[in-house]
Amino acid sequence: MKASQNINNLIETALSGLDNLGFQLDAMGITSQVNRHTLIGYVMAEQKHLEGELDSIKARAVSAQVKVERTISSVEALVSNSVDVALKPAKSVASALKGFIGK
Repeated sequence: MKASQNINNLIETALSGLDNLGFQLDAMGITSQVNRHTLIGYVMAEQKHLEGELDSIKARAVSAQVKVERTISSVEALVSNSVDVALKPAKSVASALKGFIGK
């Protein structure tokens, strides 16, 4: 709890200093855009930008996952078909022997 109060006091001191700096710059005619409201607006805009970047990364990750799953499925189907093709002569011989022995 005390750490939270210390952090709040530190933040308030920093924002007051920022407001004071903005007042001094405004008084000198340099700019009137340096204050806590401008800073908060900038931070919020950057937060939204970061959220957009994270969504983009998540979308790319899901897309890559789908591609990997499709590739795995294709490989499994290819292996299954290859095994069937490789065993076809052996199955044919076994079937012929069964027919020969059965007669």
